[in-house]
Amino acid sequence: MSFDFDRDVDVNNDRITLQLAYGSRPQFTKGTLLRLDVHLKNKSKPSLGSNKFAANVYKVSGRHLSLTATTPPDAFVGPYALFLETRRRGDKSSKRRQKLKTGEVYILFNTWCEDDVVYVKDEEERREYVMNEHGRIWRGSALSNEGTPWYYGQFDRPVLEAAIFLMDSADVKYSARRGPIAFVRTLSAMTNSNDDDGVLVGRWTKTYPKGCTLPTDWTGSVKILNQFMSENKPVEFGQCWVFAGVITSLLRALGIPTRCVTNFSSAHDRDSSMTIDNHFDENNQPIKWMNDSVWNYHVWNESYFKRPDLPEGYDGWQAHDATPQEVSEGVMRCGPAPVKAVKLGHVYLNYDVPFVFSEVNGDKVMWKYYQNNIPNYTFLCYMYLFIKKNCLKKKVSEDGDMEVVDIDTHAVGKYISTKAVGSNLRHDLTLEYKYPDGSKEEADVLKLVHQYSSRADNDIYNKPNEDVEFRIAMTPPIVGFGEKIMIEIHALNKSKVKCKIKGRVTLTSCYYTGVLDKDIKSLPFYETMLPKSEHSFRFDVSPHEYLNKLNLDACLMVNAIFNVEGTKQNFARSFSFSLLKPNLIIKVPKDIKVKEETSGSVQFTNSVGINLTSATIHLEGPCISSTREISKPIKPGESVKIHFKICPRRTGYCEINAKLTSDQLTDIDGSASFQIFKS
Repeated sequence: MSFDFDRDVDVNNDRITLQLAYGSRPQFTKGTLLRLDVHLKNKSKPSLGSNKFAANVYKVSGRHLSLTATTPPDAFVGPYALFLETRRRGDKSSKRRQKLKTGEVYILFNTWCEDDVVYVKDEEERREYVMNEHGRIWRGSALSNEGTPWYYGQFDRPVLEAAIFLMDSADVKYSARRGPIAFVRTLSAMTNSNDDDGVLVGRWTKTYPKGCTLPTDWTGSVKILNQFMSENKPVEFGQCWVFAGVITSLLRALGIPTRCVTNFSSAHDRDSSMTIDNHFDENNQPIKWMNDSVWNYHVWNESYFKRPDLPEGYDGWQAHDATPQEVSEGVMRCGPAPVKAVKLGHVYLNYDVPFVFSEVNGDKVMWKYYQNNIPNYTFLCYMYLFIKKNCLKKKVSEDGDMEVVDIDTHAVGKYISTKAVGSNLRHDLTLEYKYPDGSKEEADVLKLVHQYSSRADNDIYNKPNEDVEFRIAMTPPIVGFGEKIMIEIHALNKSKVKCKIKGRVTLTSCYYTGVLDKDIKSLPFYETMLPKSEHSFRFDVSPHEYLNKLNLDACLMVNAIFNVEGTKQNFARSFSFSLLKPNLIIKVPKDIKVKEETSGSVQFTNSVGINLTSATIHLEGPCISSTREISKPIKPGESVKIHFKICPRRTGYCEINAKLTSDQLTDIDGSASFQIFKS
C-alpha cells in the first residue's frame, strides 16, 4: 500500500503506525485491534512464513511511502478498517490519527498459503475452485443429464459483502471466524430462509404465484444476492441447485475452495433407517402417498479444508448442503461432513455424516400392501406408521397385510458429478463417496453402518431363490422431448420347470424430487414360460399419451413389479428419467474488446411439438443481466431471436448464460464463452 504526505518523510524522526480494526468493537485484548509499527529505516522483504501481522517498508521517496503488510494464516476473515497514525519523535502533541479513505480491506482465506487450512497444492484446482466465476451444475437423471451453466460472479458486488452480512446477521462470534467450519455451517443455514430471514425461499410445489421467479429461471447467483441485499428480505424461489450455486459464490468470494456436487438417484432418509421404501397394492399399482423420497438428483456443495476438530485422516473435501431438508443442531443446514468419513461409513463423526451417507448409500425396499383386512383409511395410516417405526421383518400382523417383495441394493447414489477442472466436462466423484457396488469393502462399510441404523435389530433381507432372472431397460436410454418412450423387461427362466409370470408396468409423471404426479399409462403382463426359456415384455408410450400430463420438471418414473406364481419370487424396480430438452443458441462476435459495446443474439427453435406461451429469456454474465419477454406464443417449428448488448469491464475469459422458461416448459439452457481483449 502507498501513502503520500503533505511533506517529505523524515526516516529519523517520524513515527508511523498502521492500525487494523476488526468488528464493531475492536479491542487489543481480543486481538481485533492491531497496531503495526513501521520501521522507516529498515527496508525488508515481508516474512511470508510469519504467524503474526507485520508492516514492512518497501520504498521511501520524498513525500511518498510504500509498505507491504503481511497477515498470519489464522487471521480473522472479513473486513478491517485501516487507520494511519503519525507523530514526531519526542513530541506527543504532534500525534495524528486518520481513517484511510480507501474504505475497508478484506482479509480472506488463502488457498495459495501452505499454512492456511484451505491450502490446495495444485494450481489448476486453485484457479477452478476459487477463481473461476463460471461453472456447470449437473442436473437431469442417472439416465440423461447435462451440465447447466451457472454464473457464480464471486468478484461482483455484493457477493463478498453478502457473505459477511450473513455472518453478522447470525451473530457468529469473531473468535469463530478464523476457520472455515463456522463460515460453512453458518452460510449453509443462512442461505435458506427456514429458520431466519436468509437469502432464498425454497419451494417445491405444483403451482407458483403468478409473476414470481421460478427456481428454474435463475442463471446465476449475482442477481439473487443483489435482490437480497437491496430488498433486505428472502428472495423467492430456489431449489437445490440454486442453493448450491449461491453457496459456491459466497464461499469462493471468501477464498474457500468450493464446488457444486450432484448426486443422481439421491435418497432422503427421514428415520435413519438407511433404507428407502416403495409400496405396491395387490394389483401391482404404486401407492404414491406411502413412498419414501428418492430425488432424480440432488445438488450440494463440497469445500476443501483441514479438519483440526477431528482425528487425523479427514482433511480434504467436506460435503455440506444449504437446501432445507433436515435440522442439524436445531437449524436447517447440513455439514461439513468429511467425504472420506462418508466413504468409510464413519457416521459417528461431525457434521451430519449419517445424512450424507444415506443420500449416496441405501437399499430400496419394495413392499406389497394387502388391504383386504383393513377397515378404514385411518387404520391404514396407523399401520403404515407402525411399520416405519418398528420396521418389522416381513408382516404387519399374522394375517399378512404387508411384506417385502424385493430389495434393490444399488438404487441410490449414482454418477456423483461435478465440473471438471479446466473444462465444462463432467468429472465423476462416485468412488470418492462409496466403494464399488458389490465389493467386499462396500459390504464391510454397510455392516459397520448398520450398527447405527434405526433398524439395527431387524432383518428384512431373506430372499427366496430366484428361478427367473429379470432385467429392465429403456431403449434408447435417452429420450428427447416429444419422442416415443420404449421400455423392455427381459425375463430368463433358469429353472427346469414351466412357470407363470404376472406383472405390471406403470409410467407416471413426477417431480425431480421423486414425488409422483399424474398417472400416464399402466399395463398388465401375463406369460407362461417354458423351462430354460427367455421372453421380453414391451411397454411403449407415444408422445400424445404423455405430453399433456407432464409438469414443468418434465420428469417421468417407471414402476415395474413381476411375480412368479408358485415360487413367491418377486421382481420390483422403479427408476426415473428426464426428457431431453432443446437448447438455446447464443451468438457473439469473435473480436470483443474491453469497455466497448458489442451486440449479440439468442435464438430458440421450438422442436417440442406444443405451443409455448408466456415465454421469457433470462440472460446473466459478468457484463449483462437482463430479462426479455416473448409477446406471442412460440408455435411448433417456429424460431424466435432476441438481441442484446454487452460492455465488458475487464479482459480475459467470459461466459454468458441464457435460459428460456414458459408456461409449458422450463429450463431450456444455452451459453456462449469468449475472450475479451484489450482495446
